[in-house]
Amino acid sequence: MSGDPFQVRFHSKLGVVIYDPLAQMGIAKDQLRLFKISSMSMTSFRRDIVSKDLGAGEPDVIQESANAVDAYRAARGNKLKPYCTGCRRHFGSVDFSVCTDCNAVRCTCGTCNCVARKRKAA
Repeated sequence: MSGDPFQVRFHSKLGVVIYDPLAQMGIAKDQLRLFKISSMSMTSFRRDIVSKDLGAGEPDVIQESANAVDAYRAARGNKLKPYCTGCRRHFGSVDFSVCTDCNAVRCTCGTCNCVARKRKAA
């Protein structure tokens, strides 16, 4: 995981999270956007509250989340368009989730690659 452009961290209340510098674009300086492994979703937090409890975490705890980190890595790589094809919002400006079926970004409007495939099939 060392070659990734993001960092896998541990937070005492949120569990394993991913800090991605790319996801920090478009939010206020006092905000911090983290991808929560437990819910497979990106969420914004107040930087001063969350950052004080972020740490490296135990290697075995981080390793347990390896499949979820791989799903995030795939979704980050599959993001061919920087915006949602359904609602046209930029992925850098919304708190999105990752679809566990297609390993793609799922916008807050519900659009992911599964939806796009269904449209093409119809």
